[in-house]
Amino acid sequence: MGWIVDQVRNDNHNFDLLNSALEKTNLIEASAGTGKTYAIAGIFLRLLLEKRFSVSEILVVTYTVAATEELRDRIRRMIRAAIDAFTKGGHDDPFLYGLVRKDWIPDQVRNDVPLFVIPARGGTQDSEKYGFPRIKYGAGSIEPGITDAGNDREEKRRILRAALRDFDEAPIYTIHGFCQRVLHENAFESMRLFDTELVPDERSLYMEIVQDFWRKHFYDAPREFVSYALKNNFKPQYFLTLTKGRLSDPDIKITPAASPVPLTALSSFRKARRSVLSAWARAREDVIALLKNTDLSKAKYKNPDVLTAKMDSYTDSEEIFPLFKGFEKFTSSGLKEGTNKGKATPEHPFFDDCEELLARSRELQTEIEGQLLFLKGDVFRYLRDELRKRKHTRNIQSFDDLLVNLHDALERDGGKDLVHNVKDRYRAALIDEFQDTDPIQYAIFQNIFGGEKSPLFFIGDPKQSIYSFRGADLFAYMRASRHVDSRHTLTNNWRSEPDLVHAVNTIFANAKMDAFLYKEIPFEKAVAADVKDRSLLTFCGRSEPPFHIWFLDGAKLEETGAKTNQGMTADLIVRAVAAEIARLLNLGRNGKAKIGAEPLAESHIAVLVRVNREARLIQEALCSLGIHSVLHSSGNLFDTHEAVEMERILSALAEPHSEGAIRIAITTDILGLNGETLEDLSGNESGLEEWLTRFQEYNTLWERHGFIGMFRYFLAKEKVRERLLAFPDGERRLTNILHLTEVLHTASIERKLGISGMIKWLAFQRNPDTLRSDEHELRLERDDRAVRIVTIHKSKGLEYPIVFCPFNWGDSKAGMREFTYHDPEDDWRLNLVLDPEAMDGKAHAERENLAENIRLLYVALTRAKNRCYLVWGPFKDAGTSSIAYILHSTGDDSSRIVESTEENFRNLSDENIRADLARIASASDGAINLYDMPDPAEETLAPPAELPVTLTCRTFPGIIDHDRRFASFSYLLAERMPMSVIPSDDIADLPDRDSFTIVTEVPYHKEPEGMFAFPRGANAGNCLHDILEHIDFTAPDSLETENLVAVKLRTHGFDLKWQEAVCRMISSVVVTSLDPAIHGLTLSAIHDDERLSELGFTFPLNRLTPDILQNIFKESGISLSASFPERIGRLDFQPVRGFMKGFMDLVFRYDERFFLVDWKSNFLGASIEDYETEALAAVMRENLYTLQYHLYVVALHQYLKTRIPGYDYKAHFGGVLYIFLRGVNPETGPHAGIFRDRPAKKSVEFLCSKLIAS
Repeated sequence: MGWIVDQVRNDNHNFDLLNSALEKTNLIEASAGTGKTYAIAGIFLRLLLEKRFSVSEILVVTYTVAATEELRDRIRRMIRAAIDAFTKGGHDDPFLYGLVRKDWIPDQVRNDVPLFVIPARGGTQDSEKYGFPRIKYGAGSIEPGITDAGNDREEKRRILRAALRDFDEAPIYTIHGFCQRVLHENAFESMRLFDTELVPDERSLYMEIVQDFWRKHFYDAPREFVSYALKNNFKPQYFLTLTKGRLSDPDIKITPAASPVPLTALSSFRKARRSVLSAWARAREDVIALLKNTDLSKAKYKNPDVLTAKMDSYTDSEEIFPLFKGFEKFTSSGLKEGTNKGKATPEHPFFDDCEELLARSRELQTEIEGQLLFLKGDVFRYLRDELRKRKHTRNIQSFDDLLVNLHDALERDGGKDLVHNVKDRYRAALIDEFQDTDPIQYAIFQNIFGGEKSPLFFIGDPKQSIYSFRGADLFAYMRASRHVDSRHTLTNNWRSEPDLVHAVNTIFANAKMDAFLYKEIPFEKAVAADVKDRSLLTFCGRSEPPFHIWFLDGAKLEETGAKTNQGMTADLIVRAVAAEIARLLNLGRNGKAKIGAEPLAESHIAVLVRVNREARLIQEALCSLGIHSVLHSSGNLFDTHEAVEMERILSALAEPHSEGAIRIAITTDILGLNGETLEDLSGNESGLEEWLTRFQEYNTLWERHGFIGMFRYFLAKEKVRERLLAFPDGERRLTNILHLTEVLHTASIERKLGISGMIKWLAFQRNPDTLRSDEHELRLERDDRAVRIVTIHKSKGLEYPIVFCPFNWGDSKAGMREFTYHDPEDDWRLNLVLDPEAMDGKAHAERENLAENIRLLYVALTRAKNRCYLVWGPFKDAGTSSIAYILHSTGDDSSRIVESTEENFRNLSDENIRADLARIASASDGAINLYDMPDPAEETLAPPAELPVTLTCRTFPGIIDHDRRFASFSYLLAERMPMSVIPSDDIADLPDRDSFTIVTEVPYHKEPEGMFAFPRGANAGNCLHDILEHIDFTAPDSLETENLVAVKLRTHGFDLKWQEAVCRMISSVVVTSLDPAIHGLTLSAIHDDERLSELGFTFPLNRLTPDILQNIFKESGISLSASFPERIGRLDFQPVRGFMKGFMDLVFRYDERFFLVDWKSNFLGASIEDYETEALAAVMRENLYTLQYHLYVVALHQYLKTRIPGYDYKAHFGGVLYIFLRGVNPETGPHAGIFRDRPAKKSVEFLCSKLIAS
């Protein structure tokens, strides 16, 4: 055929996507921007075609749900493209073209040289993307494309079409999703329960156990021990932080292995203290006079009165340990040291007593510190044991438990059967982001797939392993890398401009030792890929060096006072960064700076930071210049300024008559009044009264319609959106407010919170000690026209045209209290050192910190596509930073690399630092531009150029169905309100609590007492409903019931003086006969398993208007007063069709019949006679409760039809019971306080046919 083959040299380590063997265990190290996801899709495709595996047999595992979706999409698109390639006999994508041509290349050529085939059409686009050489066609060779593919090509198309058809079965999971599926599908082999609940967040359980541990060891401990522990912050939160992320490694070694330390010095300390207290009371004035002796050094005893005050405070205080600072100045030895040379030292028995107390104090402190050291290690044992016990008791498991459970199942005796089952299911595995593995994850895959010829690919980049705080263990990766059969790399960078790739290579190649500190993580220079039509950054049509190093010299730091102040240094940097961004954006708006043909804009720029505090500094600086930015950070919603203001506003809405609360609320940014306006209101009664009236209106809406309806009306009426968007960071503020609104609404529904309950819940969430939930992380506002401010951890996997890296100079010192390290002499086993005085392993710990900082630097610098800015200088504590090591380390002492780097950097002058930087810039061949950090110019962002726009009015041709909504009994009774203000589905979300009862003044002839005197209104109804929902009907007089009533009364804001009356009411309600026709029918006969409280329902609803509802009841045959349908017709609800929703207070079963109960707290009078049958019937009509219970009967009838085999309305439905709680009395029995009805079956079925949509 006349092939001419380019014998391009190919490093054995480079991964050949087209020809590498698909067998055994492979490790692919993919540097930043080298097409890792594409490579995974390519391997998947080859496994389909060459191994004939089905999509369900190729396991793909990654670490986030978002990553699984991206992989699923990329692989699916790859399969579609491959179908197109095999149909046409060629493709623009060189890998697919090579795959199509692969079977037509002579064997001897294919065996000798990895191949790359020039596309038949489309030139050499992406020609070196996948690391394999080229095949060219000689003169007279066959035409490009396949003309005689025959049966094999058709077979491959069939395979690919089947794969695409079945792609929903592709097992592309997160690591936790994979473990969960294996355990569930192999429950017997793994010995796991089927119904174990998966708890996504177990932090509350951790806190519960840690608090129990703290109580166990501190509640009954000596006061001295507790006082010392608290002063040194040994609180429950400390122990929680200590164990965070460290329990996931079952092999962690905790040193030293401390034992409990008895406090033997305690009695002698107390005895010495009593002596000091007694002596001070006797000799105070003598001691003061001696302390003022002129023979004492003025430097040490310059203020005796302060010392005296400290001793007074100590002798009067309950905080008896440790001794106060300066106590040693009262001791004989302290006075001797403080006496001027040649002078006599003051003497007194009190000083000898203090000497004794100080000695005993030091002995006790040593013992206490030993016991605290023991507790620091013991909390790990206690937490592990209790987690296992409590999870087993509650039948729950966490995501981490999924890994541990699968690992344990594979390791136990029956593990071989489980391995066999998984291997039968998955014939190949591709493990993405393998640099973020941990020992358990690696052991799982090694147990299942290791040691076989089955294809197993680990894909990742150890240079980008930056998630150790989440449990990622780079050393597990390093151990795993020793046991793979083949190790490959991807080095072609498709992200960045060639000069930028060269600049980053130059920087990391400057390291005198291993750039990433470990020989197992070599730095290989990336190769800039030849990308067709790459979008370049240009200024006035010319390119500039893509990598900029800003140098901030010591003289400038000294001049500004920032030499020893990191905060001032950061302030200098953020102002310079903001000014440079403004300069770039102004060039873009003037058409002088472009990326490709597109003017440079905010969305092209990202600032990468280490922590959220730095992000806020950058955003404030940008905001001051009028530059819109968004934070891609992990801040929490309840830590925001908007959460503070929301609490203030809700507090005022809860107390609409409190002038103080309302004054605080209206001066928030949400409502916008300033101090001057507030002062004007003080002398303007009508103005303040207007605010009081508005807040009363919102309070009423909240009571009647729930939080969400009220607050949407509040936002609209007070023009909150418009006000917030006027701020420079208005979108951020508005996003937070809307997020808070949604979260509060959800909490009110799920927890059934009233007004006071919601405010308490919000205050609890805002407490800094409350555990923060991931669902409450800040949401991202619009970022399509904003500078992105991103933490380096969140930026991994992303790319930006222009990147600023202003804060990569964090130090690498080990922690002062504890630190971790991996022991190279013990196969990189994780060690936790608890003793701050222990130096063993500290050098290793600091080396690991520096290594992670270097990896963070690598991730930051490789995010840029066109330009990158790096800020550097002799900053405070920057001598142990990643930049100091990469740019200046001499590499003299690898055993103490952090210390030697710091020492070397400390000895560098500004000229030395600048010389090192200049040498690196020179080696970059012009790719790096080194210059002093520019002074921040007073340059604000110019407004964007106004483009001529012809505005036209668009016509909406559709029809909006305003009737589709959720309805409820409350909705039917509500007055019409604008749809945008109170959406109907918000009204329907909450149980009815007598909110729509018509309240009238009821005359009474004697002063109410007992339950007749109990407060009235919706809150009273909420309280009584809450109590009846939770009590045990069979034990109304129990201590548990009394305690429950007390708790609920306090929760709803009622005085405990009502406890006795409520308990008597409960006793009366549960023992009173409910129906004289049914023997023994009392609530006391109903056990918990025979009742359902707050049974919610939803059924599809036909279109309903007041007139339609009136006609339905007219035709229903229900025996009602003649005026009842007419009253329904006078209702004023908006037309609705969609769903009817509601809550039944209680449904219970007695003698195989089901009864529907509704509790009513209405006050009808101060005597039992006011609650007799005729009075109740009038109330039922007046409040349209008759309509309510017919709707509920319809719902319960449908519910029972689907739940009860052979259901018959007459046999199974017992009736409706409306229990008016104030009027129930065992003496009058069912003839007072209880309304009963049992609608006819024919009427109920008629209502069902008319109301329920088919």
